[in-house]
Amino acid sequence: MSQSTAGMGDPTTEMEAVLDAAAACYLRFGVDKTTAVDIAKAAGISRATLYRRYGSHEAIFLAVLTRESEAMMLDADRHLAHVTDPGARIVEGMVFAIGEITRRPVHAAVFTTDSAGWAATKALRVDALRRLGEAGIRPMLAQADGSISEQTIDDLVDWMLRILISYAALPGPADLEPDDIRRHLSTLFLPALSGLLAAPTST
Repeated sequence: MSQSTAGMGDPTTEMEAVLDAAAACYLRFGVDKTTAVDIAKAAGISRATLYRRYGSHEAIFLAVLTRESEAMMLDADRHLAHVTDPGARIVEGMVFAIGEITRRPVHAAVFTTDSAGWAATKALRVDALRRLGEAGIRPMLAQADGSISEQTIDDLVDWMLRILISYAALPGPADLEPDDIRRHLSTLFLPALSGLLAAPTST
């Protein structure tokens, strides 16, 4: 997209072009090494125009991650369509997400490279990822008779996202197979989650 055409198209199309440019830069240079100048150049606009129309580099990064995560969330819904047990749905959803983070180019560039630490702190604020986590625990929350506070739900989602990111970024001394991760989540995370949901909340 040239600088002259960048200002004449549909705003949504223009934004998608900027996000495409940013994603391409992340894959080429790495998330932590990509600058606003790189993104503006790839999008065919000036840095001043980039900031004026689309905000800071961080805002663009979050928009890219949101777009990619929303696509992953739709794929997760399809993948889990026939999983009805609440506990199994959480475990399988997390195993699926961990695998997708390492398979999807942008997610892999964000979470499995030297930029993982920086990116993780930003990712915890991405609504699409938080919705993915909340959707996973909602079936189990239904069994708690409404006794779980919104703060506890928010904490649980935060915990789940940290687990997902840590498995993707730090696979361990040897690459863990999906069955290894499934066993970890089933024997450690799921019982802890079930116990928390079964415990009465203090007033």
